[in-house]
Amino acid sequence: YRNPIFRAKEYARMIESGQAKNESDLARKIGVSRVRVCQYVRLLSLDALVVKALEQLGDPLTEGVITERRLRPYLRKTPKEQQKIYNLINTYKQL
Repeated sequence: YRNPIFRAKEYARMIESGQAKNESDLARKIGVSRVRVCQYVRLLSLDALVVKALEQLGDPLTEGVITERRLRPYLRKTPKEQQKIYNLINTYKQL
C-alpha cells in the first residue's frame, strides 16, 4: 500500500518537472481522474509536522490504515486540530 504523502509528492514532482503539463494531463497519463490527482496533491498542504510524520512511515506502508481519504478531512482543520491525525500516525508507528 503506497504512502499517500509519497504519492502526492510524486504527482507534484511530475507536474513541476514538466512530465505533465498540469493535473489534468497527469491524470490522463496515469489513468485516474483529475480530481483524484488534485486530492493527493492537496495533502501536501497539511501541517508540516503531519507531513513529516507521514514521510517517516516510509513507502510502501504495510497496510492501508493511513489513506488519502482518511487524511482529506484534516485539510480543513487548523494545525492544532490536525494534532489528532499526528497522534494516529504515532500510534501506527508503534504497531
